[in-house]
Amino acid sequence: MKKRKWFCLLLSVALLLTGCGGKGSSDAETNMGSGVPEGGRYDYEITDEMAALPLQSGETIIGVQYLNGERIWFLKDSASEFLCYHENSGERELLLESVPRVFTGCKLYTDGEYFYAYQINRLTVLNAEGEEKYTLYPEEGILRSLCESREGSIVLAFDTEQGGLLKTLDVESGTLSGGSRLPDCTGLGTGLERGLLVIDDTGAYDLDIESGEKTWYMKWNGTSYIPTYERYWAAASMGEDGTLEQIEYDDDGNYYLLGLRKINPEEMGKTPLVFRVNYASVELKLMVAKFNRENKEYHVFLEDRGEEAYQDFQTRNDMEIATGNGPDLIAANAVTDMQVLAEKGALENLEPYLAQAGTNREDYYQGTFESRGMAEGVYSVGWAMHINNLYIREEFLSSDGQNDVKTLLDNLESYEKPAIFSKWMSSVSLMSYFFQMSDNFYGMVDWEGKTCDFSGELWEQILRVSERYGRTERNRELEAIAEGGDIWSFSWLVMIEENLGSQGMVMVGYPSEEGMVNLLLMESVAINADSAHKDGAWQFIRFLLEEETQKMVLRRLNDDVDLGTHMPVYEKVLEEDVREYLQNYLTEEHTDRGYIIRPELPEGIEEQFWENITNAKHASYRTEQVLAIIEEEAELYFTGDKTIEEISAVIENRVKLYLAEME
Repeated sequence: MKKRKWFCLLLSVALLLTGCGGKGSSDAETNMGSGVPEGGRYDYEITDEMAALPLQSGETIIGVQYLNGERIWFLKDSASEFLCYHENSGERELLLESVPRVFTGCKLYTDGEYFYAYQINRLTVLNAEGEEKYTLYPEEGILRSLCESREGSIVLAFDTEQGGLLKTLDVESGTLSGGSRLPDCTGLGTGLERGLLVIDDTGAYDLDIESGEKTWYMKWNGTSYIPTYERYWAAASMGEDGTLEQIEYDDDGNYYLLGLRKINPEEMGKTPLVFRVNYASVELKLMVAKFNRENKEYHVFLEDRGEEAYQDFQTRNDMEIATGNGPDLIAANAVTDMQVLAEKGALENLEPYLAQAGTNREDYYQGTFESRGMAEGVYSVGWAMHINNLYIREEFLSSDGQNDVKTLLDNLESYEKPAIFSKWMSSVSLMSYFFQMSDNFYGMVDWEGKTCDFSGELWEQILRVSERYGRTERNRELEAIAEGGDIWSFSWLVMIEENLGSQGMVMVGYPSEEGMVNLLLMESVAINADSAHKDGAWQFIRFLLEEETQKMVLRRLNDDVDLGTHMPVYEKVLEEDVREYLQNYLTEEHTDRGYIIRPELPEGIEEQFWENITNAKHASYRTEQVLAIIEEEAELYFTGDKTIEEISAVIENRVKLYLAEME
């Protein structure tokens, strides 16, 4: 019996027993999943301010660090003297009468006895008088950070192909020893209790270099904080009061003080809301942090699945929501089936909230306000989107542009050279590609008549083509005739078109009854019908839809690099982003070996971008379970364990049973 049947039955029983009237989900000590921090829910109070130093005329900052827990700033004055500004006392200390030339372009560090000037591939050690002791050119990797441990050792952190690497420097001899491995780290500081303070993508902890033992101070999982890398890391220190302070700087030479302090729901004076997601992206965490700073009544706690298995996480959330528990806010990817939850009354109808707020739906892209298969009502709202697409070699498409699944299959079957469809598509995934956007499996499923027929020529042709062109360990080196062309932003489309378009590939999308279409994927959120704080949950959703919040979806790294993670659903924001990109792109000049190159956009790229968005649609919710049945049984054909006739009979029986159960 399929998972959906069991889910529907269990959900119905749970709803019947509870009457959808169980207690709300905001108790900080209940329903703790793996995404909840150890010891209960907590978050971080974040302070972020520009460092304001009383620089005197002619002074510039050339470095900063913590020494014995105090922020000290390295300055160069108008006479090129090397100064140290002690922030606690506000005093300037003359370190050297002139700044050594080797300091130029380097990061600086001092342990009070020696100076260390380092770049990605060079380390120079100088004595207290500024005289060079020696210079090393380490071969371990890219030198990212340097710090003194709690025990007084100088430790270097390298980026390598295998991740982070720590080496201890013998200052007298200039030799490196040890070799502790760690995840890629943001930076190092002197340990509060022992060893080194390490800040990485997972949290902040003291690391005992010899034993590898960690003393955790902060973990980012289950909170609204994550390192964004929007600025450059300079130094860090863990305070005795439990506050983590980091110093960062930007391209303009401005320095910032970032402070993190752990807070619990009880001490905030605000009502906690729980938002459960499969994965908490950087963009989402930034939005949540902004909401928490600005909203005086509610605080959103993010819970992701952490190390919990994906299906286990979804199933647990299904049952908690069905029994009147679970989070206040739930992401679509955190449950098994939003449609079933909506049909059973476990999700709040957002239609009245939208009407009361006066939300103009014309301002948003299609699919933002999803019905989740219900005839009336809105049961989730999208806050970001991207489009799944595919590029295929032009020779496999119709010359008149009227492409459909039969044209594509016929051209693939008539191709005589050995090839695979795509480097990332197995036979099962290729078969799913053909069916993904078809509402009735090209007439093979009759939803109203509750019957199906998997015996026709088109069905067999899809299986034959999928078997021939699916990637295996034996054919993976063959020529690929298609590549993924997902659209995460306009700049992504430009990049893909420049790459794949030059290879004779054309963006076509997925076959369907309506021709070739694009798959629209939406990051969406719903309100638990049993939440005790529906008003606060709606305030958060409305916040996600605001114009300023939607701009955060288009996150930039240092206001330059387009991370291209998602597109906003607010039309005006995306349109302005495209205009800005075009303006910058067409006026930018690139230099290559002394020649000025003016970039040219691929012809018609802007029109293509808007057409792809207009042509995108959600896959039908009702096809998901039938496709899962087909995939499971077809695998036995692709492995050679069953014939087409055998799997077809089994699929028909299972699909008919599923259709009957839908009553």
